[in-house]
Amino acid sequence: LLALFVSLSFGLFSHAGIFSSHLKKGSPDLQSIGSIAFGPEGILFVADQKSATIFAIATGDTKSASESEAYKISDIDSKVAAALGASADQIQIHDMAVNPISRNAWLSVSRGRGADAQPLIMKVSSAGKLSVLDLKGISFAQVGLPNAPEDKVVGEGRRAKNNRMEAITDMAYVNEQLVVAGLSNEEFASNLRSIPFPFRNSSQGASIEIYHGAHGKFETHSPVRTFVPFDFGGGDVQVVAAYTCTPLVTFPLSALKPKAHVMGKTIAELGNRNRPLDMVVYSKNGSDYLLMANSS
Repeated sequence: LLALFVSLSFGLFSHAGIFSSHLKKGSPDLQSIGSIAFGPEGILFVADQKSATIFAIATGDTKSASESEAYKISDIDSKVAAALGASADQIQIHDMAVNPISRNAWLSVSRGRGADAQPLIMKVSSAGKLSVLDLKGISFAQVGLPNAPEDKVVGEGRRAKNNRMEAITDMAYVNEQLVVAGLSNEEFASNLRSIPFPFRNSSQGASIEIYHGAHGKFETHSPVRTFVPFDFGGGDVQVVAAYTCTPLVTFPLSALKPKAHVMGKTIAELGNRNRPLDMVVYSKNGSDYLLMANSS
């Protein structure tokens, strides 16, 4: 279940403490948890969809790995549940990120389900040892999204949904910016925003539009499900993004200006009735590859 590729990351992950000096000690009030992504100095970005807030948390995981060890951990859900004193059906693993300094894997986890679920951050060593990050008195910073969808369930039955829970669907740190995908409350709801780090203020982000070949129409309301930043060598980092049903699209990072409307370039269709789960970029024998996990 847990197979990791530690890949080349964009941006500088330094140990000097320049970024950590902008964090303040306290106890971040996580109401929910979803996507996570590493930045510099062992800082973990954590998405809280319920409060439409992103936290930058100093994990303290800053010891450089002496070598890269392979992960092979079976039944990770059962192991997480056992560590939390719960059954496997009472935990949810939302996302995973690898610290580029220590090469440790980190998980965003909910203990329980529904409104009372407890958000947690867990570290997993290559030997399979799990530990929960204590958030009391930790160094952190936070930034809120100014135009997140209303926290409200709309529709009935199978069509009922709360768009607030898709305010943040994925994140990546690149060139001292945190790129955030999700939905906004704007007319064209699909949104990509670039937030400078250290946090000074948030961004309304850019509304994004794509041509969805499987549906035969333009799309402005479905969020990017997962993405990776990638430099194709043309002088501008591209956001390589995947949507449900399953177009693969590129957006220039430099185009993601506040209130801009950006048309993506559809480069592939990977199958209808399919949901992309995650993507990584890795190098092998001098070539770069994109590896995507899908629901089907």
